[in-house]
Amino acid sequence: MEQQSGNFHELFGGSKGIIYSIALLVGTSMGVINPLSTTHMTTNHGDEIWIGIISSSYFFFMALGSVFVDRTMRGSNVKRVITTGLLLTSVCASIFPFFTVNSIWLGLMSVMGIGISCNMVGMQTALHNLSSAKSLGMINGIYSLCYALGLIVSAALSPQVYGYAAWLPFAFSGLCLVLAAGIIHFKLTDVLIIPGRARDKVISKITLALFGAFVYGFSETIVVSLYPLYLIREHVEVSQTGYALSIFVIGSIIGLLPLTYLADRIGRRKCLAICVLLSIVAVTGIVYVSDMSLKMLFSFAAGFMIGPLYPLSMALAVQDLPQSERSSGNAWFTTFYGFGSAAGPFFSSVVMDVWGHRHIFTASLLLFGLFLTHMFVTRKGSKVRLAKEEML
Repeated sequence: MEQQSGNFHELFGGSKGIIYSIALLVGTSMGVINPLSTTHMTTNHGDEIWIGIISSSYFFFMALGSVFVDRTMRGSNVKRVITTGLLLTSVCASIFPFFTVNSIWLGLMSVMGIGISCNMVGMQTALHNLSSAKSLGMINGIYSLCYALGLIVSAALSPQVYGYAAWLPFAFSGLCLVLAAGIIHFKLTDVLIIPGRARDKVISKITLALFGAFVYGFSETIVVSLYPLYLIREHVEVSQTGYALSIFVIGSIIGLLPLTYLADRIGRRKCLAICVLLSIVAVTGIVYVSDMSLKMLFSFAAGFMIGPLYPLSMALAVQDLPQSERSSGNAWFTTFYGFGSAAGPFFSSVVMDVWGHRHIFTASLLLFGLFLTHMFVTRKGSKVRLAKEEML
């Protein structure tokens, strides 16, 4: 009984539960902003090229903002930086549906990307500073699960509300961010104090984790952005494309906790390799099987394996870093995730245009292969760290 209580406190105690609730609220907000902004631009006759640029700008400026935020946060309580970023994003989200000008849409999405990067870097750093090394995988899994649950529910319901009043779901998104900012302001204090700048270069210590963040962002946004288009080209009914995407997302959610728990037991590096290897099998199956039921099965498997790449890579990024370097580790992690998310749909759409729609995952497969090769080449240099992790 005492052990169970200790495990519960390790996963949820010390303000971690508050951070999970913030992840839920921010995920709920993003479930409106990311997909519904594209819907709004399309219904207002936005140009396809501009829609692509504006949608990618969110991730691009998230990546740039992460590095800026890390430099801003050093040696001070970062509560003001995070709450300001969330409030700015709230304002931009709330007014987004009242404009029909590409340049304004671009500016709003860019500011929102920077604002969310403030929250991602700050909250993830606070979470990791509150966590022990042996449970980092599971803790990041719970954090990602809360974010994903909020995103899925709002992404499913917001289009229905949009049909009645276009401004209402965006206003709800802004309200969620205001609530998140309020919780941070009133409930989190000392955990948001980040140490001064690290003396050593952090990026060279976490190259594998950064590669994992890029691969996850690249692959996940391909599925969200282009998978429905691929299915339509495969003569699948439009109504069924939503089911396939939903099954991928469900697989991602279900896979988060068991695989992050497994990673804390057998080693995060080893579990990451297993996930990437099986992701290759799953996405290959999606393309090469013709039966729709099997496509659905492989979609679930792809989600189950790709979804945990984010928390596993994030845990790997900070597990060997001292607290003074974790802010930089999280900033670089968010930067690489943002660049991957911005690059994925662009490069895959180019490949599909040149070689056909069946090459939707070709770029992802190439990255998966490079990732495993990099992991294999660098395995000798990581033996000491891996042994340390498995001893914990």
